[in-house]
Amino acid sequence: MKRTLIGCGVLRKEMEAFLEDSDIECRWLQDKLHNEPDKLHLEIQNAIDQESDADIIYLTYGLCGKALVGVQAKQCPILMPKVDDCIDIFLYGHKDIGALRCTSYFVSQGWLWGEDGIGYEHDRMKEKYGEKRAMRIAKTMFKNYQYLLFIRTGVETDEDRQKCDEMAEKLGLGVNETQGNIHLLEVLTNNEKDDRLILIQPGEEISEEMFRRF
Repeated sequence: MKRTLIGCGVLRKEMEAFLEDSDIECRWLQDKLHNEPDKLHLEIQNAIDQESDADIIYLTYGLCGKALVGVQAKQCPILMPKVDDCIDIFLYGHKDIGALRCTSYFVSQGWLWGEDGIGYEHDRMKEKYGEKRAMRIAKTMFKNYQYLLFIRTGVETDEDRQKCDEMAEKLGLGVNETQGNIHLLEVLTNNEKDDRLILIQPGEEISEEMFRRF
């Protein structure tokens, strides 16, 4: 049985640690695609279409700004978590996630170092505009936040936390910390029957309604 995972680069380090001895083949897509939902949609569909010999595909995405709506299963079933985005994966079941979204910009190891991470975004702006203007732009981008919320999942290092602290200081934000996990993705790749997952059969398309939890 060939099992394939198509996933967001933000989750890569956590999933590779979990799947170290697994037979699941992984294909990682760029995290910066979240800024272009239409392109993300096309890239995910293209990745699915290329897996003509897979028996099941795991998608480690949520609804992701409706980028997944209309994506179609082809030769095999697709299994994915019933969540809005990666934050819901890391903090699944967190009682205060709604309130946290209003005050905090979420930071995990993947968000710090990914191609669309907070650190690289600042570095790109600094190279293009210079340090002072880059910081003015960054502070404008983060003006609606009070904190960077550092999510620990077990793969981070002291360097990751230090980078988070440095960025928070530059942006004039506080830093909070919380514990996260990828338990929902562990359930996913164990093929467990669970109402927190969505199963799409061959020929079926992903719809927004599938993500409704109640």
